[in-house]
Amino acid sequence: PPSFKSNVADDEKTIEINKTLNESPETSKPTPPSFKSNSNWIDKFEPKTCEEVAVHPKKLAELKDWLLHCAAVHKQHPAQICLLTGPSGSGKTAAVRALARAQNYELQEWINPVDRDMINTLGDQTSNYTGSQIDFFKSFLFRSSRYKSLLGSQKRLVLVEDFPNMILSSVDIFEDILKEFSKYGKAPLLFIVADSKSRSLNISYNLFTEELKNRYHIHHISFNPIAVTLLQKAMKRFCALMREQQFSDTYKVPSETILDSIVFAAQGDIRNALINLHFASLKGAGALPTERVESCEIKGKSKKKLSTLKTIRRDESVTMLHALGRVFNPKRLPNGNFTHKPEDITDSFASEPKRFIDLIHANYLPHFREIEHVVEAANALSIADNIITEYREEALALTALNLAVRSIMQTNESPVTAWMPIRAARHNHQDLSKLQKISGISNSLYATDYGSYVQMINACKTIEK
Repeated sequence: PPSFKSNVADDEKTIEINKTLNESPETSKPTPPSFKSNSNWIDKFEPKTCEEVAVHPKKLAELKDWLLHCAAVHKQHPAQICLLTGPSGSGKTAAVRALARAQNYELQEWINPVDRDMINTLGDQTSNYTGSQIDFFKSFLFRSSRYKSLLGSQKRLVLVEDFPNMILSSVDIFEDILKEFSKYGKAPLLFIVADSKSRSLNISYNLFTEELKNRYHIHHISFNPIAVTLLQKAMKRFCALMREQQFSDTYKVPSETILDSIVFAAQGDIRNALINLHFASLKGAGALPTERVESCEIKGKSKKKLSTLKTIRRDESVTMLHALGRVFNPKRLPNGNFTHKPEDITDSFASEPKRFIDLIHANYLPHFREIEHVVEAANALSIADNIITEYREEALALTALNLAVRSIMQTNESPVTAWMPIRAARHNHQDLSKLQKISGISNSLYATDYGSYVQMINACKTIEK
């Protein structure tokens, strides 16, 4: 029919027009090299050598020494275990990959599988049974450590960063797995755990207890947040990569002010810095908003004006030494409030309250001038010690830590400002028992910094005699 012929003619014209459009020089341009590759852009920035890893050299050396120790005792004790902890973005995984590459180790990394139905022998039906992650995890540990690839002769290093959910809820299951691995494993095992402020979510605190680490000789290495100088060095390396041809069509190198803002806002998290750098360097993207901040004046030097990102900013990371300094020498605002709130310090160490309180016990006394203030602080610390012994309620540990921190900051009205080294907490029950016998004080009496008081009493008795 005529209508059918006209439709066919229209379709033929449409096909010819589409052909000419597809063959036009504008649409036949090759795509930029950066978009041809399907590889992950963050893998391009991954450090390939140990020199490129933005981690303190001492921490890298400690991890390297453990790998060398594993190689030295491989024939006698092949199943060495290490726990690597640190805040998020501190370069833990990157350091392990770079060192494994340098030491000729083949990484066998565990990844949690997705639950799936088991296929029966017919192949066309599924049963209701779902494979257990615990069984898969056990099988992975022993197979990856005992059997090597036929195509390579590299040493093996088993890496676990993603823990099965059942292990997180049961310490006994995890201990049984470690017990079997320590007997039958044939390769070193490395656990990577990110620190968490929440005590219930802190894997290193809940799974890797001190008793467990001592029983299975687990070597513990702790990474700190990345220093500003190392972050700046890493930023220069990232910018040098962006100038290469494969990235030049996608990225533009940001200004020095933006780079300083990214480093300041990252607070030692290199992953956070790299993500912010990615968005700040994309061509066609808007500039990231910043705000002015001022650093504190140090020993008469002029204040240096800095800027930080408004939108994406990481919480400030507080180390143990910095927190103790804020407790023993608290600074106050003009209105009388503390510059660093006790609640903020408590939240930063909610996962290890006992350790922080022990450090306060070992170091608070030299920072006091008046004995009356010492008595008030000692009474409060004794109450905190009694509260933290209640193991049936986890919230009480946080209350005890808050009480200890607040009591030291509040009672010490005129702290000693001289530099003093931080002493480690000591628990020598044998020495305490000897001092108790000499002084005649009852064993049931609980006193803060028991040894110091007894030594003072004995010294007075000696002078009187």
